Amino acid sequence: RAGRRRVMSVATSPSWRSALRVVLRAVDKHVTSASGATAFREHVLELFRAGGGAGGDGGSRAPSIQREDVVAAKLVAAEEYAALVNAVHAHKEMLFDYGHSLDKEREQLRKATNTARYVGLEMPEMRPRDAWDDPSDGANANEGGDDEETASGPGLEKES
Repeated sequence: RAGRRRVMSVATSPSWRSALRVVLRAVDKHVTSASGATAFREHVLELFRAGGGAGGDGGSRAPSIQREDVVAAKLVAAEEYAALVNAVHAHKEMLFDYGHSLDKEREQLRKATNTARYVGLEMPEMRPRDAWDDPSDGANANEGGDDEETASGPGLEKES
């Protein structure tokens, strides 16, 4: 017995606890706090306890005996799910921030135009931003096929 090495299975190793903590942090931060319902958090805990999420110890249920590679794959999937939840939330925040910045830019342009008109000036004629984004317009492309560089943009015309 003294020479016997104690082997810890994947299901009882600290890695499954770490995966559970990562998933619960993501769920608590982005799902539970947003909706106020704890059903999804309880579902995640139940999966981990039952062995569906990471093999778990089974709790009061019959212990599930699974191959360690299957358990390891489930741990990786759980951690990837947590990363996905965090990334989707970060992407949503970024889209929200950029959407507001475009509105602010348009508002500033409108204010500048109104101010210029108030003092008797006119703003230079500019194509709408959407027209510049439309590739079917052809205004941004070099239609002549020559290799010389052409300036394109609001208020810039190709010299002949």
